[in-house]
Amino acid sequence: MNFFFGILLGFIFCNSIDYNYSRLDSVLNKYVDSDGLVDYQSIIDSPYNINEYLNFIKNVSPQSHPGLFPSKNDKLAYWINAYNALVIKLMIENPETNILEISFGHLIWLTKFDVGLKKTSLYEIEHKILRKLDPRIHFAISCGSKSCPPLGQRIFLGSTLDVQLENSAKDFINDKNNVFIDFDNKTLYLNKIFKWYKKDFNNVKKYIVKYLNDGTSFNQIKGFNIKYNDYDWSLNSQMKK
Repeated sequence: MNFFFGILLGFIFCNSIDYNYSRLDSVLNKYVDSDGLVDYQSIIDSPYNINEYLNFIKNVSPQSHPGLFPSKNDKLAYWINAYNALVIKLMIENPETNILEISFGHLIWLTKFDVGLKKTSLYEIEHKILRKLDPRIHFAISCGSKSCPPLGQRIFLGSTLDVQLENSAKDFINDKNNVFIDFDNKTLYLNKIFKWYKKDFNNVKKYIVKYLNDGTSFNQIKGFNIKYNDYDWSLNSQMKK
């Protein structure tokens, strides 16, 4: 009897994952444009789907229900999606406010949320979980600001995660707002993400050229100076019509 109950419970939870992932997927598909800008007001006006997803991650995580996330990619996808959804939660609870204005500046990352039946912060998700798994997460998690990686229009899934992370890295690095090579002045202008997390990338220049579409080689930029762009913390919201 217990055996069959366990199978039934597992089936219910698996269906719950599919259902709740589809809730977040619907939010991203409807309210995020091709540039990664978000229609926060529409989410505020129609909060059902985001609330369904937030209630799901409140009760379920790879820590609370490890059997539901059998692979590394399943776990990684869950935490990327959870991080992005919690930032959306902050933004819709504090409309027209950039993330650093919500609390005392960078202390916002220490705000505790209910995730998997325990209290967890964005800081813990990013630095204690995600950074240990894959440096490409820096191009997948969005802090609700214009200089952050843009939100995608689909959620991350364990089954397609490698392709999604590769595409996120390519899109970010080939955006001249994040990586611009000034060959005349032998200077590399980079998003500050490459400064803050340079240990994760090992050698930033070698890492970047792996993803550049223009064929630039490491030897071409090996001796270039690096300058970091000012970080734009303004809200990544769509323009009001």
